[in-house]
Amino acid sequence: VAGIIVGVVALTGIGGRFSELILGIAGANQLLAMVFVALVALVLGMGMPTTAAYAIGAAVLAPGLTKIGVPTLVAHMFIFYFAVVSAITPPVALASFAAAGMAQADPWKTSWMALKMGFATFIVPFMFYFSPILLWRGSLADIVQAAVTGSLGVWMLAGSTEGWFGGRLAMPLRVLLFGAALCLLHPGTVTDLIGLGIGVPLYAWLLPRR
Repeated sequence: VAGIIVGVVALTGIGGRFSELILGIAGANQLLAMVFVALVALVLGMGMPTTAAYAIGAAVLAPGLTKIGVPTLVAHMFIFYFAVVSAITPPVALASFAAAGMAQADPWKTSWMALKMGFATFIVPFMFYFSPILLWRGSLADIVQAAVTGSLGVWMLAGSTEGWFGGRLAMPLRVLLFGAALCLLHPGTVTDLIGLGIGVPLYAWLLPRR
């Protein structure tokens, strides 16, 4: 079925129309074009297994991203992430619904909880766009640094969304930790130091009060 859809995309020229639309949006704001691609990839991937979701997303959206100057690897990994994460994105969160069936839980509550727990997955692909180091495009030292600080960033992001980081977090501290997580997820020495400067003291302060 995925092959049929890709064939229809090629024969009707809808892929080219999407590319033109992406180029038009990118003329105003390239980041806005990436947000548009993410939303379309989510919709195209809904109800699809991994391979089919990626194949359809790549056929429709990848040409447009490469035309606006996004590196090929970044474009395809960006589309892959959002096409696959549609499995936990309401309203067609197939993986969440399957898990709810196994646990005999409410499907909607399960899908929203999955969305909350997988929140970092919606942010990491944009970090690919801002810096391909997370995709191992750079020196070994930069790659290792990005991997370590990126992992810490995901941990802090989870703490921010769950409201627990060595201890219970009040809303202002959750917002502060969210900012620190974004700094750590963005590859770069300055942003990493800012993220660590916020996150480490906060964790050290909360830990004895748990």
